[in-house]
Formats: sequence, structure tokens, C-alpha cells
Amino acid sequence: MPTARRFYRIAKAIHQRQLDIVVALDGVHDQHNLSAVLRSADATGLGRVLWYPDIKKPEKLNPEVSKGSERWVALETVDALTPHLLDLKKQGYKIAATHMAREAVDYRTVDWTTPWVVVFGNEQRGCSEATIEVADANIFLPMMGFVQSLNISVAAAVTFYEIQRQRENAGMYSRCASEKQIRDLYSQWQLVDEQFSLDQLMTPPDGGLPEMDHPHSDGRSVRKFPEVGEQD
Repeated sequence: MPTARRFYRIAKAIHQRQLDIVVALDGVHDQHNLSAVLRSADATGLGRVLWYPDIKKPEKLNPEVSKGSERWVALETVDALTPHLLDLKKQGYKIAATHMAREAVDYRTVDWTTPWVVVFGNEQRGCSEATIEVADANIFLPMMGFVQSLNISVAAAVTFYEIQRQRENAGMYSRCASEKQIRDLYSQWQLVDEQFSLDQLMTPPDGGLPEMDHPHSDGRSVRKFPEVGEQD
């Protein structure tokens, strides 16, 4: 049976997931970037990533970077991105491409409280022409120094936290999730294996995060540094 603390965290995450924000990676190939994007998506309550790799046999996730976020964020590897973007547009999503163009807008000026697909392009080439053609908006992150851009995983994290900020201010992380969302995540996260009760997850948990049953340990040894004057 799950501990009270784990039940609280799982139940909270289910109701806070923002499933109407989809992340898409257009030609991204670096496993570290992909893994970091998944981790940042989970941290901000985003639940779906479409990945169109630029090579036929992409590298696997790096678990040291993803930290298990691949369990909580649905990662779908696709052979072509454009058909998925067009399908999502039919469902009511708008497409935002991170692409510096004359009509590009500051990412903070976009209303992220509506359904969006946010596309991040290849590490060198950026978003493809096909993606730019179907995009409803081109967004950029202002650069105040000499570099022209951020690493893709950093740019994604910055953008995700702006999405989180806007949606949190709009109360979208405090709502009760739909029954469909709860059932879908219950299945996706394989919570039946941990003996979670679906009925208990139907409402957000009350109160704050319960205390840990035992002190946390990440398994790493703590090195004791010598005091001044001692021999190491």
C-alpha cells in the first residue's frame, strides 16, 4: 500500500496535470536535451511530449538527467511531426514555434491558459520549415547579452515556467481534474500496481504534504571534510 505521503503526491499531480499543453521536439537529437525536457515538463505539470528525432535510431533517455520523469510524462516518438500538429490544430490547439522571425513575439506575451503545442527545434537548425508553416505564432526568449540563444533544454524550462506562472495565476493548478484525465493517468502511470484506489483519486487531496515516514536518503555517501589544521 502507498504511504500517505506518496498518495498525496500522486493525487496532487493527477489533478494538477495540464494535459492541454503539448510539447513537441522538432528534429532534436541529443539524449541529454530530451531527458532534461521531460524532467522540466514533469516539474511544471505538463504531461505529453512528441519527439521527432533527426536520426532513424535515436539515443535512449539518460536516466541520470531524466530522473524517472519518463514514467510521468507521456513520450511519443513520431516519424513525422507535421501530421500530428495538424491533427492537434483540428482539436482546437494552437501551434507556437520557437523561431526568431520578423513577426516573432516575446514568449511572455502569449496567453498560455488556452490549449497550445509548443515546438522546440533542432539544436543547430531550429524548427523546420514545415513546422513554421503550420504555426499560429513564432515565439522568442529575449537575449540581453551576446549569445543569440539558449540551449534547447534551458529554453524549454524557461518557457514551461512561464506557462506554469500564467496558469497558476488563473487557478488552473487548483481545479479538480476531469474523470477522463484521472482514469487516463491512473492507467498511464500504472497505479494499480501500487495498489492505489481509483475512487480515492477522484478528488484533490486535502491539507499539506504529510511528513516522511523515515529520513530521506539518496544513497550517496557524505564525505566529511577535515577541520582547519586536521590532516585529510
